[in-house]
Amino acid sequence: MAIDQGLWRPSPQLVLNKAAEDVARALREDYVTDSQGRSVRAKHAVRVVEEGVQHTFWADLRHAPPLHVEMALKQRRHQIVADCLQLKTDMDSYNQNYNAGRQLTMDFDFTLDLRELDAA
Repeated sequence: MAIDQGLWRPSPQLVLNKAAEDVARALREDYVTDSQGRSVRAKHAVRVVEEGVQHTFWADLRHAPPLHVEMALKQRRHQIVADCLQLKTDMDSYNQNYNAGRQLTMDFDFTLDLRELDAA
């Protein structure tokens, strides 16, 4: 309503941020089928900080140089590890502060999970 009446307009930076977010989402959701029949993410991002400013560079897996793909995969792995650390922190806090019963545990070795999913 405020937009319709001209009482509020998004700043140019807000519009730019939203556009970047939408493009990044579309690139993350772009999958292709490889010659072995696997569904793989086509576009991979590498984040680089230069002079305090973060830049994101995207490349297509089918044409990207190995260094770009290696950096992208390492950064994604780091994100997964960070998620696991937060999961462990949440579990530890629950066990120490709110859980009067059997302590909850979590196995962070995903080897069997990956084998099962890969075999399916």
